[in-house]
Amino acid sequence: MTQETKANAERTPVGSRERRKETAVTVADIMTREFEVVHEDATLFEAMGHLRDCPLVEDEIGIKCVVVLDGGDSLTGILTQSDVVGEILFPYFVRDLADRTDGQRRIRKEDYRALAAWASKVKVRDVMTRGPVTLAPGDDLFEAADRIVSRKVKSLPVVDNGRVVGIVYRSSLYRHIAGSILDQSGPKPAS
Repeated sequence: MTQETKANAERTPVGSRERRKETAVTVADIMTREFEVVHEDATLFEAMGHLRDCPLVEDEIGIKCVVVLDGGDSLTGILTQSDVVGEILFPYFVRDLADRTDGQRRIRKEDYRALAAWASKVKVRDVMTRGPVTLAPGDDLFEAADRIVSRKVKSLPVVDNGRVVGIVYRSSLYRHIAGSILDQSGPKPAS
């Protein structure tokens, strides 16, 4: 680093865009390139299979999602396990169990069969989150963190030239940032 660059760096606030560009790790550096895709005209039943089978990234348990594409293979939505369980399956079971006249509050095999039949009729386009917020591969981690935190989401699709190329998970972002902080030589703990 030249004296002039060092002097500018010392005067530039840590969170400023100029300072971030100097040391930027990009979304492309931390994104997951393996992800599941479904088309919006697929059934919820099919999408549930993709959600169950999608690859787990190290420590990403419970943050599975599928990218939803339209007929032209453009991103149109996202469907997460939380969407399916919290917004679709749980209300279905709660409603069904509340309507029981036999006093049984347990989920039975016939409940699963009924739910499978129902999920085979519902289209992904009717239950997905439409127009998800996205990132670009060249976005820095500050941008990624800002979008994930401000939108209160666990994952964001990464789009390049209209094509989904990856997903950034909140835990991957944390792991990178925490690792970078901990790797710095800072004050030594008192003995």
